[in-house]
Amino acid sequence: MNIDSLLNLNAGVYVHVPGGGKVPGTVAEILGEDHFLFSPGGTLDAAEGATVKISDGQDTVLARVVEITGRGIRMCIDSYASSGSERRQDVRIYDKIYFRAEFLCNRDRRAEVLPGALERIRSNKLIIDSFLKGKYGYPGADEVPYTRESPFNQAVWEINRKLDLLIHMYLAEDFRELMKTSPRDVNISASGIRFISSEQYEKGDLLEIQLILPMVPLLFIRLVGEVIRVKPVTSYETSRNAVAVRYSQIDSESKDDIIRYLFRRQRELLRNRQP
Repeated sequence: MNIDSLLNLNAGVYVHVPGGGKVPGTVAEILGEDHFLFSPGGTLDAAEGATVKISDGQDTVLARVVEITGRGIRMCIDSYASSGSERRQDVRIYDKIYFRAEFLCNRDRRAEVLPGALERIRSNKLIIDSFLKGKYGYPGADEVPYTRESPFNQAVWEINRKLDLLIHMYLAEDFRELMKTSPRDVNISASGIRFISSEQYEKGDLLEIQLILPMVPLLFIRLVGEVIRVKPVTSYETSRNAVAVRYSQIDSESKDDIIRYLFRRQRELLRNRQP
């Protein structure tokens, strides 16, 4: 994703430095996918290969210093979240996934529309799940997927997810339609998602979100989310916005599935970055 789809460049950006300081600057040029040229407004001690945090005062992006040039510092957006003190639901990654957002209603009709939308998604999930898990569930169903688990429970989870996928392929028209589209750039966590859209959404709008996560097997997830932020994007010829959505009342199984995907993809991306 381009840097201006993640930060509001018109508001001014700055780099966090050790000790709590900030070095203001500007994004002088966007150099294609993920790369940009940062021009610091002060002394910035950042060696090539170092990772820095760049913020617009509201959102923060991790970027790696690629090259220090006479025109500025060429950086690349890191496609993984920082590890350490982050809570599991706060881990974010950038990825390409099959994704669709459909408008449900504006803020004024939230109380009227939200309960019905959540019930419709829950009922659809129960119908699909009932084909596999029956009345008593399956072994390992109570295990939290991102904790330590036995190989048996892991195998059972993967087998059931493969069966889920086959049933969705035959029963869920929305799954088939989504698979006909092209993967889109998103910034995703277990609590929300950010994407680029030419639709003119407003803060407070409710959207139905459909995701196919690139796992083995694929994970198909449907959610309701609320638009919490809309930022204009300047790196497109047509008018587009970066839209941030927070999930509304996500069920525990879908949340666990997203967290499993986040940590697995994070490990893959970290391995790919190693020389």
